[in-house]
Amino acid sequence: FALLMVAPIAISSPNFPFDWRAVPFHLLLLQCWWPSSTPPFFQYLNVPSWSISCEWFFYILAPMAIYFAFGNLRPWGMVGITVGYMSGLAWILWGSSEDSVRLYFVSWFAPTRVVEFVVGVFLARLFLGQRANRIAKWASWMQVAGIFLVIVGALYRQSAVWPLWGGLLYVPGSALTILGLAYGRGPFVAHLSRPWLKRLGMASFAFYMIHGPLLRTTKNVFFYLGWEVKSWPLFWGVAITLLILIQISALAVYWRFETPIQRRLRTLTRRH
Repeated sequence: FALLMVAPIAISSPNFPFDWRAVPFHLLLLQCWWPSSTPPFFQYLNVPSWSISCEWFFYILAPMAIYFAFGNLRPWGMVGITVGYMSGLAWILWGSSEDSVRLYFVSWFAPTRVVEFVVGVFLARLFLGQRANRIAKWASWMQVAGIFLVIVGALYRQSAVWPLWGGLLYVPGSALTILGLAYGRGPFVAHLSRPWLKRLGMASFAFYMIHGPLLRTTKNVFFYLGWEVKSWPLFWGVAITLLILIQISALAVYWRFETPIQRRLRTLTRRH
């Protein structure tokens, strides 16, 4: 649905000539499996779908990752494979002088982002393990520390060494935040449990997938009509208006499109 929304805008864009070779990669969500930074398939069409391409790669590896993580000695095998891959990639890219190549392989290349997925699997093992009750009492502090570390990572990202330009810089903070929230304790959890926030959370995937096409459409309309934003009050007015419009559109897509399709797919699954 998002691909259909963005296709006319991407094809007619004067700033970034369209490459038709990107279409099958986006249809199959393989744009981040391409082992080269050229052509930049992930930059065409609906750019935010790059993360869905990575998640599709994770789903394929999930059975193996779960098998390794929930054994006695098997976890060390998965850790060894992950460290070996990252070390090999760093060795290959270290001599590259092009930051764009390094940025692609640490930020958008699906096999590299597997590190974060592996951390998530080990978090699940920790959460489901026997020590879970001992850790639960620190849930609120983990949330605070995790959010703090994510903010610090965002502030100092430009100063970080290139292997951390992707998601690795945010792994400690994200892991603490997710684990802390998983125990369902603390004022922040109570706040996130409010009904209206739950609705926004359910529509957040639709928000993520359609915000790019809607922003690009608005930009094209401004160009066509010759409108400009020349003051801070007008900037904030346009930004807030767009936020509201995108959020309303996301709720509509969730209720009218995403949820009915989920129901149909579940019906097919139950039949089989």
